[in-house]
Amino acid sequence: MPRRSKQVSRPLWRGYLKLSLVSCPIAVFNAITESEDIHLNFLNPETGNRIRYQVVDAETEELIDRADLVRGYQFQKDRYVTLTDDELDELKIESSEVMKVEEFVPFAEIPPMYFERGYYIVPDGEAGEEAYAVIREAMSRSGMFAITRAVIARKERVIALKPSGRGIVGHALREASDIRPEREFFGGIDAAKPDKDALAIALQLVEQKTARFDPAKFEDRYEARLRQLIDAKLEGVELEPEEIEEAPKVTSLMEALKRSLAEGGKGARRGSPNDDAGDEPRAATIHRLQPKKKAPAKKKPAKSRRRA
Repeated sequence: MPRRSKQVSRPLWRGYLKLSLVSCPIAVFNAITESEDIHLNFLNPETGNRIRYQVVDAETEELIDRADLVRGYQFQKDRYVTLTDDELDELKIESSEVMKVEEFVPFAEIPPMYFERGYYIVPDGEAGEEAYAVIREAMSRSGMFAITRAVIARKERVIALKPSGRGIVGHALREASDIRPEREFFGGIDAAKPDKDALAIALQLVEQKTARFDPAKFEDRYEARLRQLIDAKLEGVELEPEEIEEAPKVTSLMEALKRSLAEGGKGARRGSPNDDAGDEPRAATIHRLQPKKKAPAKKKPAKSRRRA
């Protein structure tokens, strides 16, 4: 395996990356993590206990152990071909073990809608590092995606490879049949060209808001608000409602464009994504809590519940 300070996960796939007759052993890791997301559990509101899901036979209503289950394909109503895990594990094709580069495609040729999961492709051992470097550098100088395939999680996935620093990243691509045709949604939109003056102002707005992309700026504000709500409940206080600015009322498109241009120019600035770092705390991380109001004396106290 490559030299890393910390092994953070097990590889999703192990095999060979092959460009014509040049190949090297590689390991594929998931580039995406959702470990920081808030995960909510279903609870019994009367006891505060978690809900346990059970596997039940749909006909006999008998409880079944998950370890005893097999998979099945329904070829007729209520008739199935059964498949065991061993049979599925033994079902191999070329891309089960080899990522063969089939073609090179310019970056602009693949619409963003096709991109799905992200992977890190690393050399699997020092012996393959030289060949790995040659393939990576060839892709880098070509300025194109290397299109290959690999069986991951019992599905053959088309993967677009692209160099990134000293490594290679892969993007699983959706199948063409997964993408709904644009004409179904855009076919009825008026094809008339926009007013030239309105377009000129809109282009100025684009220029005003042009910046380098920094994903760290775009935190999940809803999840941040959810964390505030959880903290408020833990402290036994109420969360003050978020103040949401209402959109100004405008009477025409041109008025809206001109007003947007004027307002955008007041504090607009361009440059490095880190220019504004450290100026002020983010609003989404500030807890604005109020003491919980006491219930009227006439009302009975709420039923005590255990927390999960």
